[in-house]
Amino acid sequence: MIGDQIMSQIRHSQFLMQDPLVTDYIQQLGHKLVAANPDALGRLFQFFVIQEDSINAFALPGGYIGIHSGLVTASKSESELASVLGHEVAHVTQRHLARRLEQQDKISIPTILGVIASVIVATQDPEAGMAGVAATQAAANQSIITHTRDNEKEADRIGITMLSSAGFDVRAAADFFETMQQVSRYTLKPPEILLTHPLSRNRIAAARERAELYPHIDHKNSVDYHLVKARIKSIELANNNDSFRVLQRKHQAQQLNSIEERYLYAELLKKNGKTQEAIEVLQSLYNIYPDNHLLLFSLAETHRANNSGAAVLPELQKQLEKTPGSTKLILATAQVYLDNKQAEDAEKLLLRYADVNRYNPNYLYLLAETQAQAGHTPEMHETTGQYLLLLGDLRTAKKHFELALNGTSEDPYAQTRIQARLDDVNFRIREFLAENSRRSRFSLN
Repeated sequence: MIGDQIMSQIRHSQFLMQDPLVTDYIQQLGHKLVAANPDALGRLFQFFVIQEDSINAFALPGGYIGIHSGLVTASKSESELASVLGHEVAHVTQRHLARRLEQQDKISIPTILGVIASVIVATQDPEAGMAGVAATQAAANQSIITHTRDNEKEADRIGITMLSSAGFDVRAAADFFETMQQVSRYTLKPPEILLTHPLSRNRIAAARERAELYPHIDHKNSVDYHLVKARIKSIELANNNDSFRVLQRKHQAQQLNSIEERYLYAELLKKNGKTQEAIEVLQSLYNIYPDNHLLLFSLAETHRANNSGAAVLPELQKQLEKTPGSTKLILATAQVYLDNKQAEDAEKLLLRYADVNRYNPNYLYLLAETQAQAGHTPEMHETTGQYLLLLGDLRTAKKHFELALNGTSEDPYAQTRIQARLDDVNFRIREFLAENSRRSRFSLN
């Protein structure tokens, strides 16, 4: 319940990165590690990215694991990035945060929420964050979110085992520690990740020693890793004309050698309205890396901005036949269908995998849009209710479920399903009101 409440706040904030390519990549990378840890199987994990150029990662109650976009761009290899995610997964499987919450029996849930939320806010505005900590009496309760050295040692051990089992380079954990150590040498304030994940002197040495116990794996960075790093950089440099001009000159001199630079240039071209030039760069990359879904999504995205989405539809359909469950391809194809006034085709495609993507706000938002355009109003209200529920907007979600319940649907199970959703929302509203009442009594005492 605590994790759900915090995640609702994050989804409703401006900090959550909504980019479907970045989110999908982090989810896939995270679940590759989860699949390599027997203790993680059977648990629900959700990975997400906070739009923030600092270096940080954290695990919330309920298996929610967040990393800052700055950590992705600061990583020097995919194995380094995986080592951080694996470390956070280990914190969850070993119940480090949950055990400390259980020990805080005299602290109310609102106080716990305040302490954890303060850490998240502090990454955006240190002064506001510290004020939040003080306001929630967190001077004494900082231990709720600060991992002990024993916790870190255990998470390191399990994380390295996970890295090896998932096929990553086990030396990457120590490599990342050294990166953090170097960053902290030249700044007055250490990276945020070190505030809640203490780095002792012998931790790097211990990670190196443990890595020697596993077979050496020379993991090659995936194409998607390089593309996602460039995608995040393109968001950060969207208004940086100097960076764009540098890349433009290098392109003209045929000196854009790396895939990261070429993709970054294409994204900045698109953001500067030069969609036809962006299509040419992306198409050349796709010719080199055929079947790459991330590049194909970007190509479709740019074609749509160029009002030429129909040109890429045959390739999207071809790739969907090969990998029908690809969320990236489903979203891209549905969007092109909508542009072509094929709302029912878009709805049919999205509904096929709606259950798998029930925690994906982008997916639900697009599904609601397609249902509205297809004239399926009750279904649109039900999907909108699910979307708002993810954002924590209980009262508006309730209104949409009530509208859906009063509508007429061709689905024979619709009434039963919607009533169950409405009952769940009403239960959550009652719980929310009861907790607020408890919080008021707690504050008075």
